[in-house]
Amino acid sequence: MKKLDDIVLALTFIGIFAIGIATYAVLNVTTRPEMITDALELPVRKSEVIMWDIIGDEFPPPPAWYTDYESEVVYYDEPGIFTNQRSYSKEEHVCMAKNIYFEARNESIQGQILVALVTIQRVEDPRWPNDICGVVYDNKQFSWYSDGLSDNPKHKRKFIQSLLVTSAILSPDTSMEDFTHNATHYHADYVNPKWAKHMIRLVKVDTHIAYREETETRVSL
Repeated sequence: MKKLDDIVLALTFIGIFAIGIATYAVLNVTTRPEMITDALELPVRKSEVIMWDIIGDEFPPPPAWYTDYESEVVYYDEPGIFTNQRSYSKEEHVCMAKNIYFEARNESIQGQILVALVTIQRVEDPRWPNDICGVVYDNKQFSWYSDGLSDNPKHKRKFIQSLLVTSAILSPDTSMEDFTHNATHYHADYVNPKWAKHMIRLVKVDTHIAYREETETRVSL
């Protein structure tokens, strides 16, 4: 089991060595499982929540703050365990790194991992292509690929961080609690897409709000 904090610590620690490490990761598709070694810890729920979990149906419904968690989880469900099901090609590493870069280069490490998990969870869903590049470049699914702008990363250091996060997440032995609750969609908090009305809102990390579908209808991000 692995821990998000270890990724953050590792990326902070490497500092000026980031370029060399990232180059090594890209050229050799080297994964760094030591960067995330323990389980992601769930945010601590308010103490009152435990009371409402215990008292049962004889009392009125819980108040509004029942779902007011520190991580802004809206739909609470015990998270599943994310475990990589296979190894990934060099091309898939690059596709994932680009998706993280263009979707979340200004987000926290956890925000970047959210993008990675949504991407992988689409790969594992039969409604989407079964490889990372297929999911990333699928028609009108990620806005950066269909906005008509250049798809070449311009900020080298931010792309290096995307590469390092990719290398850690795509490690064959990566296993961690899925804080996205198996989300397959997300959008930025400054837009209000119509498709979100038909989905279950799960968690907000930085500027991204993650969702899971209530139906099997595909929608674009």
